[in-house]
Amino acid sequence: MNSSGAELIYVTVDMWHPDCWTLHVTQAVDAGLLGYEMTVSNSEFADRFRLYRAYGDSREAVEELIEAVDETDLTEEVVVLSPSTAPDSRAFGPVTQDILVECNPVPGTRDAFASRGFMHYGPSQHENGRERRTLLTISDRETVYQMLSDIEASYDADLTIERFTTTHTPSGIRDLPSDGLSPRQREAFQLARARGYYNYPRDVTAQALAEEFEVSRTTFLEHLRKAERELLTGIEFH
Repeated sequence: MNSSGAELIYVTVDMWHPDCWTLHVTQAVDAGLLGYEMTVSNSEFADRFRLYRAYGDSREAVEELIEAVDETDLTEEVVVLSPSTAPDSRAFGPVTQDILVECNPVPGTRDAFASRGFMHYGPSQHENGRERRTLLTISDRETVYQMLSDIEASYDADLTIERFTTTHTPSGIRDLPSDGLSPRQREAFQLARARGYYNYPRDVTAQALAEEFEVSRTTFLEHLRKAERELLTGIEFH
């Protein structure tokens, strides 16, 4: 990791892998989950419990998702926490609910990335049967590609690199991510802003925007979420 070819590498991956309850439930329900890192001294607690924020376009969708999480054979129990008051609580949807999930204590993909030297930057996102993780590491490109390939093979996963940015000067970095939107992502984001999708309460639904954009609701939200990640993610070291 300290070789002369080492760089600060910022990478976003999109992946599917079998036997993951977050992917099962978000494939079945039109809502999503944000997974948060938990730092606790009790390793048994850390192994068994995970903190998530369920989000969706309606209270019904979020409640349906929480019910699906509770009913899957891959989880033990779901504890619904007090309503979130965090500043970003509506960043992914107008309705959110924080939950603590007790699950089987088996190694997950978060551990797979962490054990290979990746630092998670922000929460993982689980939506439409896929998970996305934004990661930082100091290494060389070839090693990073190899580590990602190892994870893909170890978990029988389908892994796609959505973004890969490097810099030779880790100190003093500002605004590492840039506007890397595709034309369709930019069009979707501009349409959503123009129609009041980001107002609260929203002036328009995702379904109405998708119809105007002439795509399915799922496809439109995919364009929009990718645009949001590109535009709203920034890194500053002081």
